[in-house]
Amino acid sequence: MLLVFFVLCVSGVLSYFTEYNRKIAIVHTVFGAVFSMAAVVHMINNVKALKLYSKSWIMLALFTLTSAIGYMAITESYLMNQFINYGARSKASIGIQEGPRLYTEIILDLDKKVQLSFELKKAKHFWHPQIAIWTEDKKGNYLETLYVTKATAKGVFSGGRTKENFKSMDTRIVNEVEGHRRVNALPVWSHQRAVVYEDGLLVPTVDKPLPDGISGATPKDNFVLKSSVDYVQDFVIKFEINVAFDDNEFYSEYDFAADEVFHNGTGQLGQPSLIYSSTIDISNKEKYTIMRLEGHGHHSAQNGIIYEDLSKITTALEVVEYIVVGLK
Repeated sequence: MLLVFFVLCVSGVLSYFTEYNRKIAIVHTVFGAVFSMAAVVHMINNVKALKLYSKSWIMLALFTLTSAIGYMAITESYLMNQFINYGARSKASIGIQEGPRLYTEIILDLDKKVQLSFELKKAKHFWHPQIAIWTEDKKGNYLETLYVTKATAKGVFSGGRTKENFKSMDTRIVNEVEGHRRVNALPVWSHQRAVVYEDGLLVPTVDKPLPDGISGATPKDNFVLKSSVDYVQDFVIKFEINVAFDDNEFYSEYDFAADEVFHNGTGQLGQPSLIYSSTIDISNKEKYTIMRLEGHGHHSAQNGIIYEDLSKITTALEVVEYIVVGLK
């Protein structure tokens, strides 16, 4: 019990003074449960002593004090609020020392009835992702594309990039005509859009790009994107994101040997795209929702199915920390 109590103390102090950390929360919760079970066993083994203690005025005083603290916590008394606020201020000061959080603002068409905003906070594996944002009706029928990153929208993902030089290479496209098309980058969007080009692929080409009004440079940091739609009925927003060259033990040069798309220049080895979604209720007064992770796309864009099994996805789950959709 002493060892478990020590872990509870340390994890409790860390939770109080630092930002939320899932590992710390799990440790604190699990050891809290273990401590509770150990306490029950301890009381059973010492029932005679507890009966003796219960007759002491000290026990009555401790019981009264504990009850008072519990009551103040449940009712959120002034003293308890001050205690919690002090911890919150400590966490905020740590955040300030880390430096400001930078956001790039991307402004698209804002002339329609329903104003939309997308706030994306990146995670540690966010690096020059390909992104598509589109809308569907509640039956899953494609409506329109709101935004696609330039490399996909213009068919100019640079063929000079490799797994070795990708993060150090100048992102400027030297020769757009020879740029590769990443057909497997955003398969769910491309299949939902269902526009087939001359070579039979579903990704825009250099000579038939998407318009500038719905495309833009690849974000390098956290960003806020603003757009608008004209719908008067509820609809669904889909957000697909993919990072190149983030291969793992399940999606590598040794996997899918017969899959030419995955292994040739139009592929670029890596984990498949992730798809987030949010249903927009026009009548709902709740103006902000966090997009839900639905699953991943096909690794070489053979179909537009969203696969819910994420057990083989590793670092791709750390590309995005959250995406918040705003409605006005």
